[in-house]
Order: sequence, then structure tokens, then C-alpha cells
Amino acid sequence: MKSATRELGGRTKSIGGFSLIETLIVVAIIGIIAAMAIPTLVGGTADERLKSTARDVAGAFSLARSEAIRTGNIHIVFIGTDAAGNALPSMNGGGAALIAIVNDGAPGSLNQNCQIDAGEISSLIDSNLGVAGGIMAGVTQMPTDLGAGAPATGSTFTEPDGATASSWVLFRPEGTVHSFDALCVEGALGSGAGGIYINNGQKQFGILLRPLGGTRVRLWEGGGVNQWAT
Repeated sequence: MKSATRELGGRTKSIGGFSLIETLIVVAIIGIIAAMAIPTLVGGTADERLKSTARDVAGAFSLARSEAIRTGNIHIVFIGTDAAGNALPSMNGGGAALIAIVNDGAPGSLNQNCQIDAGEISSLIDSNLGVAGGIMAGVTQMPTDLGAGAPATGSTFTEPDGATASSWVLFRPEGTVHSFDALCVEGALGSGAGGIYINNGQKQFGILLRPLGGTRVRLWEGGGVNQWAT
């Protein structure tokens, strides 16, 4: 570091300064620290997005159930697609939503058809969260997940036949959860139980829906079989 002096009103004042080499060294150190910190920041952001998405899925189940009980109308949660395989409506003109909550009307009414009709959507949840569906290598199905579908697809929900994969469930006014298919054939009480699995390549969350409509979010801790956090 170089220094200089000059006279100010009869007094001498020291002026500190850095040489070009010293400045470059400081810049290089800052660059190294930033390079070390960025992966941690990016990973933390990805994990927070994953956790947020898991909460959104669980929240959609809880909201649909409570609204079914409150209104006396059947409420449906579609994840990814509707029962006919169509992409969900877009949010604010962007990409297709990840989740749609639909008020399908009173049981047996004219428009109670397990489809997304005009004016029936009560909530859409964005999909732009950078998470992937499906189960990661080495992860097993949640022990209390009663769904018969393949976790590797990201969902263990099935249609009423117990074999055809689905990613949608129906809540009746009693708050119970049921499976259904594209023809709106409804499964028995509790047939909608299952799980949704999402990951970001580093962490895995399972969102469990119980036969009577209760919801639980669990984190895979890794390190062995059935390492699902309680």
C-alpha cells in the first residue's frame, strides 16, 4: 500500500491508497469467496422451492377437503393434468398450473362431471418452482402410503380400478377422499388415498393423503431404507 501527504491549512494529512496489484488481489479473493458461496445459495433456494411446493400440494388437499365440508359440494384436486390428460389452465397467462382445485358442484347435480367447467376453478397453484416429480433412486414408498400406483411416476394415486395411474382425487361433503376416472366413476370410501412425490435431485418430499382425507408432509432423510422423517 502506498501513502502520500499534503498540506491542509498548515497541517499534514496522510492519504491512504491501494496499488493496482493490491486491488487485483482483493478482487480475486472476493471472487473466490463468491464462487464458494454461490452453490450453497443456489442449493438453498432450490430446497426452499421444493419445500414450498410440498406445502402447496398438502395445502391444496386440505383446502379442497375443508371447502367440500363447508359448501356441501364435491371438490377435486387435479395435479399436473385433468382426468382426461389435458394440461391445467395457465396462471396469469404463463405456463400451465401445477395444481387446480375445482368446485364440481353438489353430488349428482348436472355439472358434477369431474371436469373443469367454466367458473368451477376455485384455486390455481403455479408450477414454476423448478421441482421434478417422481421418486429418486434408493427412495422407498412412504410406509403409510396406501396408494397402489408406482411412486416413480410421482404419484401413487390410482383410478377406481386400483391399477390405472392418476394424479387427482375427489373430496365428498363428508370430507372423505375418493378416486375417480375420466367418466366420473367414483371409487369407494378411502380409495383416493395415496401420495405425491417431488424432488429437486437433492431432496425428496412425500405428501401423504389418508383414506379419510388427512394430509401429511414427510421428508426423505436418506441413509437407508424407509428413512422418511416423521
